[in-house]
Amino acid sequence: MKNNKKVKKEKKLVKSVDQAKTVFNMLLQNSKKNLESGISELLDKLKNPKLDLLLDRYPDLLQEYDLEELLSGDLEIIGAETQDVKTAGLLSCLQLLLHFCYELKENPNPNPNDKRFGSLRYILKSITCSQFVHELLYVVISLVGTDYYQKFQQRIQNLNFDSESAIELESDPELNEHIDLMTWFALVRLFLESVYTYFNSSDKNFKNTT
Repeated sequence: MKNNKKVKKEKKLVKSVDQAKTVFNMLLQNSKKNLESGISELLDKLKNPKLDLLLDRYPDLLQEYDLEELLSGDLEIIGAETQDVKTAGLLSCLQLLLHFCYELKENPNPNPNDKRFGSLRYILKSITCSQFVHELLYVVISLVGTDYYQKFQQRIQNLNFDSESAIELESDPELNEHIDLMTWFALVRLFLESVYTYFNSSDKNFKNTT
């Protein structure tokens, strides 16, 4: 990513199909507060009407441009910032991946020739997992600020990941403002790594996803 070279590359968390299935089961079972609602919360915090309009236009934009081009950050569209075009693409792709995986959980025996698989593979071929995560992280940091992000990173490095540590994070006055967004991003990262690991695996088994 051009705008955020200082963010270090994180190690991959999901490394196998079995781990991906475990993450799907964990993340897709909560219908009340899920990853999709986090997208809405992010958009509310960004307060960017032009981005909202681009999201509404995205199906039409996909008829005019390749997805890879829309996600590049180089595409100039009249009346829109190039970063907004890319952000709209990232969030649109995330919404589609979430929708598809929720449907897959409800119907674990889909036809591999279903056109939705084609759409999913199109997304995975248009942007790598590391790029997807990195670009979303840039959007998050642009909102919370680098100082907040660095403080958050320092806090989590010194914590054990258990319920007591989670309570400690949530009660930290310096982190309280954006803690929900940071938690959402961490879960999105897990979700994306799981999607790419599972569907890019040479041992795909669509009948046993969930």
